[in-house]
Amino acid sequence: MSSLWGDRFISAQRVRFALFQAGPIAVVGTTLLVWPFLGRLLPPAPVGQLSGVLAVSSILAPVVTLGTHLHVANRLARDPRRAGGADGRLVRFLLVVLVAVAVASVIGLAVAHESSVLRVSAVVAATGCSILGLGVIRGLNRAGLYAAVTIWSQFLSLLLLSVVAGISGSLDAGLSVYVVALVLGTVVVVPLVNRRSDVDAQGRPLRIGLQALGLVPHLVLAVATLLLARIIVGLVSGPIGLAGFQYASLLIGGVTTIGASLDAHWSVRAQAATSETELRSLLNRNLVRIQAVLVAVAAGVVFFVFALLPFWLPPTYDADAVRGAVLVSLSAGSFQALADNRAAALMWLGRSGAVSAGTSVGVIVASGSCLLLVTAFGWESAGAAIALGTASRALITSLLLRRAEPALGLDRPAMVASTAAVGLVLMAVLLTQI
Repeated sequence: MSSLWGDRFISAQRVRFALFQAGPIAVVGTTLLVWPFLGRLLPPAPVGQLSGVLAVSSILAPVVTLGTHLHVANRLARDPRRAGGADGRLVRFLLVVLVAVAVASVIGLAVAHESSVLRVSAVVAATGCSILGLGVIRGLNRAGLYAAVTIWSQFLSLLLLSVVAGISGSLDAGLSVYVVALVLGTVVVVPLVNRRSDVDAQGRPLRIGLQALGLVPHLVLAVATLLLARIIVGLVSGPIGLAGFQYASLLIGGVTTIGASLDAHWSVRAQAATSETELRSLLNRNLVRIQAVLVAVAAGVVFFVFALLPFWLPPTYDADAVRGAVLVSLSAGSFQALADNRAAALMWLGRSGAVSAGTSVGVIVASGSCLLLVTAFGWESAGAAIALGTASRALITSLLLRRAEPALGLDRPAMVASTAAVGLVLMAVLLTQI
């Protein structure tokens, strides 16, 4: 009987883990279906404009949540009852403010057409609602709800945007529908953060918000590596170049997002560790798993860009340039996995400033090298800048963790897995050039 219950528990854990991978599934769906579909409905210039709006919005969304979507997720992982107390009160306040801004901006777009400010403010507020809601759901370990909201917000809402923009010929109309869809997808979170009478909710939301602020630079810059590259490409190469890099960045981001999604699930759960020994064991085991998955993903991407890219890419785009940008960036996934893993240990120690410092160095390196490389060699070289930035972040974050707590270093299997992952990816890329 005990064996039967044990098997059922393991099976339930596997199902829960699979549901938490809705993020990579949504990324794959968006990459393989939505953007090619959109590229066939709209000319390259509007596609480039949409890419720019989404890039800026993704950078600013963690700012408008004040970093609470990650901080609250970690707190709820340690004690789910906090959702009915001050944490929930803070989430409710932020949701009300963000929904109000999103609605006002959509109404403004109906009056002032093609306003870049209103486009960005609407999508920033709606994206803030979405990531805040997903943070609560992840922290409470609600796998089924997480999968449903993720697929809705990261795949179906973009599909709606594409359909409406294509039919109406108006990017504003598509963005308005997208914003409304994101806001509606957040409504399901409200019951999870309702106040409970048995939980103290007095005088603490402000303190929680101030604690979360230390993570804002990290959260902004963590998504900025690839998104700032899009902005730089747009400034140097124009909308047509940005539209081309948008498709390359979908594949680049697919690799890094899969690693980030795996790490986000395991790292949030690891925040409940009660000792450094337990935390080190969890993080090292997680890193080995993630690196193994990323090697397989990179191999799949190499096959895709050589065998299937011409069929996936809209006919007006340069397949060779997209392929080159993707190949030179592939090691970024493994470097980012290492950096995220080390950052999780720093967050457990309460060193949010160190997390942000490591991420800042990575983004500075990526942005500076991107500007130089794109100016000298064209937008396809931006992929190399992504790899350089993530490698720098991994190095600095590891050094900062070693300084803060040497006992949380990598064990031999994790070091071997990380080194092998980067080596295998680089070898695969070199072989494709022979």
